[in-house]
Amino acid sequence: MLKFLFKNKINVELSIKQYKLNLRNPFGTAHSVTTTRTNALIEIKVEDISGFGECGLPPKKPLCYLADYNDIETYFNGWIKEIDEKQKQFSQQESYHYDAFNKILNKEYFKELRKEINDQQQQQQQSVYQFLFECLDNCKENSKDYSYASRCAIEMALLDGWGKFLKQPIYKLINIPESESLKPFYYTISMCPTMEEIMDSTDFGSKYTGFLKIKLDADVEKGMNIIDSVQKRLLSNSKSISKISVDANSSWTPIVARKYLEKLSPMANIISMVEQPFPIETLKTINQDQKIDVQHLNEWISIKKEYQDKGLLIFADESICTEKDLDGLVQLVHGVNVKLEKTGGIRAGLSTLLKAKEMGLKTWIGSMVASSLNVSAAAHLLCSSSDFGGDLDGGLLIDDKTQLFENDAFRLLDNGLIKMNSNNYGVGVTFKNK
Repeated sequence: MLKFLFKNKINVELSIKQYKLNLRNPFGTAHSVTTTRTNALIEIKVEDISGFGECGLPPKKPLCYLADYNDIETYFNGWIKEIDEKQKQFSQQESYHYDAFNKILNKEYFKELRKEINDQQQQQQQSVYQFLFECLDNCKENSKDYSYASRCAIEMALLDGWGKFLKQPIYKLINIPESESLKPFYYTISMCPTMEEIMDSTDFGSKYTGFLKIKLDADVEKGMNIIDSVQKRLLSNSKSISKISVDANSSWTPIVARKYLEKLSPMANIISMVEQPFPIETLKTINQDQKIDVQHLNEWISIKKEYQDKGLLIFADESICTEKDLDGLVQLVHGVNVKLEKTGGIRAGLSTLLKAKEMGLKTWIGSMVASSLNVSAAAHLLCSSSDFGGDLDGGLLIDDKTQLFENDAFRLLDNGLIKMNSNNYGVGVTFKNK
């Protein structure tokens, strides 16, 4: 924790703590099963306004999920050190301005936050957020691979507090209007250990939305049985399916992908996408000395066309971290799943979405297993910058007891369409104990 007086006038408190979450059902993917998560929760208090940020921390996976709580704490301490050092060099009298959004070339984004402020009181309070952003952008820990998730949580807390101070939701701070066409909210049916748990998850999720994301591994027979069982369960409960997203979590081989194509192509009208069928190592290597397997890469390039010819789209998830990954991915996928923890926060997430669209890729906003705080932050990009909506279901995946926030930034309409709550400021959630 750090407490200090900014320019000898404004009280600032910075803190980090573990955010332990219990899941309603075991959350299974092709590479892990968890029943609890330990995320990081950041609080930035400027005078009497608290901003909160959270980063979801799945089990570490090379080339993809790079941080645990200890890493976030290490980064946070590095950021505090940067703040402390800059404070000592800081002139308390001079006016201060820092454009935290200068890497986003289109100056219409974050237009109001870029401006120099004439009003003395407003200038003092807003300059705190600018100062903290400058320290974040110059933190020596930014070269570390775990910095992206860390920056995501800190930036979220900064924008939450700044938005509350200005009485604006984050999407209005960004200066992006909510799309007239409401985007779908997907609920994730994970690979629970038993079919009974999968059906329990189906029953729970379908109360909120007709858009479902189903996790599958390389066992085609088991995977198709899960899809068939979910459909039958919904039919027996008189629930309709709007769309299904299939998530392979980088577990398929080309042979498996072609077997699934046979089975999935008759259902193409209800399948929105097939997410990350190919291994992360198709385009990335753990060791710099390793070379990409060109034959393997070419197989997946062919599979993209085979899926496209059958009316199915392939999206990247694990393989897309920052906008730097897009150039390689465009040959393999039709779209990308952008997550704030992997890009480094809302600013970098927006940049990644904008570049993806420029390249003709479709966009989807994803979330880690996290609370309503985290998914509500992602909703501010989804409402205007996503083509396909997203899986912002983290607040539903965890139980009510460990959920520290309420009053989400959005509500669900018409069997799962996301509508932003424009009167909720900052991220748009409320801390239950305050």
